[in-house]
Amino acid sequence: MKFLLRYIVCSLIGFSSVLTGYSRTVLSQSTMEPIIYASVGVINRNLGTVTDTLGNFSLNIPAEFVNDSIRISSIGYVAKTFAVKDIKNIPDTIFLTDDVILLNEIIVKPQRIKHKTAGRKNAGGFIYIEVEGYKAAGQGLATPLNVKERAWLKELGFTIQTENRPLSKMKFRVNIYRKQDEEYTLQNFKPIYFEYNKSQLVDGAFTYKFPDEIMLDEGNYYIELEFLENFSNELFVMKSKPLTGKTRYRYASQSAWETLPFGAPIYIEYDSVE
Repeated sequence: MKFLLRYIVCSLIGFSSVLTGYSRTVLSQSTMEPIIYASVGVINRNLGTVTDTLGNFSLNIPAEFVNDSIRISSIGYVAKTFAVKDIKNIPDTIFLTDDVILLNEIIVKPQRIKHKTAGRKNAGGFIYIEVEGYKAAGQGLATPLNVKERAWLKELGFTIQTENRPLSKMKFRVNIYRKQDEEYTLQNFKPIYFEYNKSQLVDGAFTYKFPDEIMLDEGNYYIELEFLENFSNELFVMKSKPLTGKTRYRYASQSAWETLPFGAPIYIEYDSVE
């Protein structure tokens, strides 16, 4: 993911020394089926990806990461972690065992609620947020959400530039992180997937209505829009400006959260109990 301020370009520095090419397949221990879009990455490093529709993935790991660890995780499964230095001993097929998925409680809304928006609904400005397509899979942009008592998520949306080869299609996943012990932890809600197509854009804006409202209890959350595929010869670009909020982002699966000092045009519509 690149962030451009006028003519200043900030991007990751490429790694020249590669430890090894790492290719494996991730399957469910119980069903023996591929685990699609499992998150794979070096923990707290800006290097990662997701598995494809056959459960396969591949990573080129820099030699400087030899003392780090790789985590493979997916909602509904127990994550596995391996030392990078032990890669040669890891089997070609990695099995994940089942874990508990949180079911969304059905609670009748009180009559007195407020409809709210978290994040920026409108685009504009001179700061450009550009997702680097060749390593987009596993990258995420998130909007912070503070729930005082209870909230019901209804809709997610974003706005991109439509000039100069806008991204034609993409598979996205919505992830929910909750602050626990000063860290934001991915919650085991049933995964939410949707497909974007540029034919659905209206003046650059795209909206996705959740099939079922997602209820959140009191707490601090990140609602993440995660890319599930790489792309080439197209652009996913958002415009922003200073003092318009804060956006959280991850450069790769399993990488640490970082903060943009401006708000990306991503928003969440929700009902809230006050």
